Amino acid sequence: MKKFFYYFILTCFIFSTNLLAQINFPSLTGRVVDNAKILTTSQLKSLTAILKKHEEQTSNQIVVLTLKNLDGYEIADYGYQIARYWKLGQKDKNNGVLLLISLEDRKLRIEVGYGLEGVLTDKISHEIIEYTIKPEFKKGDYYQGVLKGVKAIIKSIKGEYKKSNSPQTYKDESFISHLPFEFLGFITLFIFIFLPKIIRLIGFSLLFGFLSGIFALLATSSGIVFFIVFILVSSVLFMNFKNASNKNSSSYSSFNNSSSFGSSSSFSSSSSSFSGGGGSFGGGGASGSW
Repeated sequence: MKKFFYYFILTCFIFSTNLLAQINFPSLTGRVVDNAKILTTSQLKSLTAILKKHEEQTSNQIVVLTLKNLDGYEIADYGYQIARYWKLGQKDKNNGVLLLISLEDRKLRIEVGYGLEGVLTDKISHEIIEYTIKPEFKKGDYYQGVLKGVKAIIKSIKGEYKKSNSPQTYKDESFISHLPFEFLGFITLFIFIFLPKIIRLIGFSLLFGFLSGIFALLATSSGIVFFIVFILVSSVLFMNFKNASNKNSSSYSSFNNSSSFGSSSSFSSSSSSFSGGGGSFGGGGASGSW
């Protein structure tokens, strides 16, 4: 039984590693990364100059990313993951913003770092998308949409944004699918450290099913990749817990070794001269389509 269990862990590890390797985020080559080729050279320079000036004055790091498509990902999840991958914003301020546009999917998103969520709220992000960017995109004028969107984001950060008087249909997006994986790690750690008696009473199978259900809710937009990773981490934790109970020794050394699953900061963004400053994101912002 133990051999089968270890084979299961190894299989999950190999499978999840291969899936994770397929996630190929674009490199952060500048303040405007136009992979969809919707902007001219002069338009790129103009936008870059505006974003650079704002960053030099405030340290806020705003980046525009255009893609041909999302390769099947949900835009909210993709925006959250790539913003953390690029580490936009300053590490001590978490003041990064990503304006993400997927041309073929006709979707866009404003992803907001922790430090700016108080001024660039989810509601304001929604209004900027609906009433500033989308009307231009519907006319096919992508540059004006991006330009006006960037200026509106900057005004919001400065406290100068004027709310739209148009009818509001905005509903807060569920935060569950954007909870940082550190939260999941904390819950798992709490269960294995502080509730050993409950684990012995209810048994591993029931506990594992319960944790898997929680994780499935937290990662519905992330797909099978993170679910498999969670299986791996939970399995390793359980084996260490079981061995520790039998040997009366410390059982959590491997947890520290596996803690990198909780954050995307282990990735490096780009070797170019422009890079993120170490900022973090928690899923704040809004999405839309045109």
